[in-house]
Amino acid sequence: MIEENKINKNKTIDVLPIPEDAVILKTKNILDASQLASLGIKEIIKQRGINLKVKKKRDLTELDCVFEINNFSIQVVYAGFTSDQIIIPLKRWYKINNAPQIILAANIDEESNIVFFKGIMTAKEFINIYLKKNAKGQSFEIPFSEFKGGINRLLSFVQILESEALSRQGISRNIDFLPSLLKKSGLSRKNISIAIAAAGVIIFGPSIFKPRLLGNIASVPLSQIQITKYTRGINSEKFLNLCLVTPNVLFDKSTSTQIAKTSINKPLIFSPDPLNQISITKNGNLLWSRNASFNKKINEPIPWPIKPINPKEEYVLNIRPAGTVVGESANIILRAEPETSFKKLEKIIENLGDNPGDWSKEINKLIKQDSNAALALLFSDKAPQSKIINKARRLILEREGCL
Repeated sequence: MIEENKINKNKTIDVLPIPEDAVILKTKNILDASQLASLGIKEIIKQRGINLKVKKKRDLTELDCVFEINNFSIQVVYAGFTSDQIIIPLKRWYKINNAPQIILAANIDEESNIVFFKGIMTAKEFINIYLKKNAKGQSFEIPFSEFKGGINRLLSFVQILESEALSRQGISRNIDFLPSLLKKSGLSRKNISIAIAAAGVIIFGPSIFKPRLLGNIASVPLSQIQITKYTRGINSEKFLNLCLVTPNVLFDKSTSTQIAKTSINKPLIFSPDPLNQISITKNGNLLWSRNASFNKKINEPIPWPIKPINPKEEYVLNIRPAGTVVGESANIILRAEPETSFKKLEKIIENLGDNPGDWSKEINKLIKQDSNAALALLFSDKAPQSKIINKARRLILEREGCL
């Protein structure tokens, strides 16, 4: 009924190439978008030999439908292959304690029966965007680019996580009540933070504050770094994006530089994209480098490979991804925080001992405040054996990159 598009990779949809991971459905029946999405998910699961229970709920619209996969509630939203934006219906999110946990975005061509799953967004990630956009009404648009990881990220989540790890709290229609609540209660400025915490419980329920290590690990954002790629023989250039999980990188517009701040003396280096080369320099002197071999790219987390960093020190990470030539690389300034906010990884490890529960709590606490420190701790070779820690590592290792 469905076959992977091995023969049809060179086909186009309105002159757009079919994505590599798309599935082409062979059927004589006229199917709507929700049916195509359902068949696409089931076929991918079947081809990969994964044992997952998939249930499609009857509540569907022209813009979305809901699936239950391994007890996770998944809202599937879809649009055509030429769309840059996708509409998120909000009706399901107003069902407190019964909202979706994941949104899966799909490009669907109903005439050609082609389905491509662009990526996912967790409830936490979606609510953050919703609040930033101050969205209201029955729906709002999000760029397709906000959805990451393709179908692989979804399959990792539903296999590794327990369904309780991702919230179903949803969104209150009455988020605007917070300013009036503070005014009516006569709270002073110093008590506003307490009121906001209380309002968070009112809006999202008390479980918003429960430790959810795997859910928080799953939502760690990727840093995207733009690399100039020059086209040989043509006086033009194009760009590619390299992704980093850690260290977290910010672009400084004033100096046009990529800066990663670290508060830990032994930061972890990890890109989900395959790399050809990575090096560390200081004051122009090469301190360490690693090159990929002919048949094996660099694609695993790298513990800090040289002596520990001191407060306020600066290093330069040079990272060149696979598929590039010398000169097509990213320079990242790694800048250590002042001593007042600086941590020694070995000291944290010493204080934690070998209790897996203490390690999980500390990683969960740090992941919200300082993801660089949390991930250095998560991948430490001193970490005790723990199913939760192993699952958290797997969630990071199976993240899909940008290339």
